[in-house]
Amino acid sequence: MTEIRPFRGLRYDPKRVSGDEVIAPPYDVVGAEAVATLHARSPYNAAHLENPAGSERERFDGAARLLKSWTSEAVLKRDARPAYYVYEQRAKIQGRTVSRRSFFARCRLHRPEAGILRPHEATLSGPREERLRLIRATRTNISPIFSTFVDAEHRAANLLAEVAKREPDFEARDALGDRHRLWSVTATAEVATLTEAVAGSNVTIADGHHRTHTALDYRDERAKASGRRWTGNEPENFVLMGLIPEDDPGLVILPIHRLLKSDGPPERFFERVSGLYRIEALAGGSPKAIEAAWQRVSENALGPTTFAVLGAEGPQSIHLLTARSQQAIDSAMPQGISAASKGLDALVLTQTVLTPLFGIDRAAMAAGRVEFTESHEEAAETVGSGHARLAFLINATRVEQIREVADAFEVMPQKTTYFYPKLATGMVYNPLD
Repeated sequence: MTEIRPFRGLRYDPKRVSGDEVIAPPYDVVGAEAVATLHARSPYNAAHLENPAGSERERFDGAARLLKSWTSEAVLKRDARPAYYVYEQRAKIQGRTVSRRSFFARCRLHRPEAGILRPHEATLSGPREERLRLIRATRTNISPIFSTFVDAEHRAANLLAEVAKREPDFEARDALGDRHRLWSVTATAEVATLTEAVAGSNVTIADGHHRTHTALDYRDERAKASGRRWTGNEPENFVLMGLIPEDDPGLVILPIHRLLKSDGPPERFFERVSGLYRIEALAGGSPKAIEAAWQRVSENALGPTTFAVLGAEGPQSIHLLTARSQQAIDSAMPQGISAASKGLDALVLTQTVLTPLFGIDRAAMAAGRVEFTESHEEAAETVGSGHARLAFLINATRVEQIREVADAFEVMPQKTTYFYPKLATGMVYNPLD
């Protein structure tokens, strides 16, 4: 069903560089200031490739020159044998340490309609064009796509756990203190176990939708240029992918709360939502009050749909909106979408509150009328300081919801999921040759 292959990775030589200094977050989660900090950390930091400096005309060709130079200097070395690369991350999330194990492989590309490599989120043309220019210049997958698969017999998970007991080939600690470790797996039996485990499942993209579309566009571009000489086994038919069993306990999705910077509550706000939601005013004005409100929202992660609204009656106010009836919520959702999509708290908030009462639809959201944070504390601080008029605290999307939406051949609105930690860029690169 899903075809993956080991590959000869291009990796940093730990004798030449410190892992701490060369790994970087993915391009789409760092701003200009953070990119400058990464560039200053080391002349070999992955951000020089992922987010290259220079003019729009020159920056991607500059990344290609750097990649060639680092290889010539043997700072980056190509592995002699094809391998899968087991990857362990340890991160602190909400006061607890979480371990997560995945592995890197080349995965055959498919269009979404094939139902094998399934997206769950829509993409924008701007980032796709930028990533396409990077892959054209470097002919390398710089950062991986992150995807989940069903590992019903836990064959892959058990092997990943065994590999993680060995001495790692490469390790790093990032600026947040999260730990990253990598192992090369070349043994025939171990390669076969991972290959077979993934082959029995389709794959759902967790992070990297723009990179997936870019890889597909690049494949098609190269195939068209090659004409009849195209066999389907060229490296452009595959993409660098981090694969994780979807029931891995370390697979964490954070909530993405909504911030309205300029939109205050409309007239008769609570009266207008009261048909769908019970409204409860909570004590406000302190960090404990925010924690208590978030606890109330979290307790209803499996229903009924519940939001906390911050700032509707002053910067310190907190109100809880709890669905009176899930049937009524479903009826208020757009017709023609699946039950899985109707159950997404982010979409429910948009369709039952933000669009009808504020005029904020998906287009307005994409245009920047709504801002986002994964921290309920930050949401409260932003409203309390007056930098936002309102905030809506919502529950995180669950892994099974992502699969159900993908199974329905639908996509979620942007900013519906935030997987943490992100896969680091720089653990291994995938040259397309």
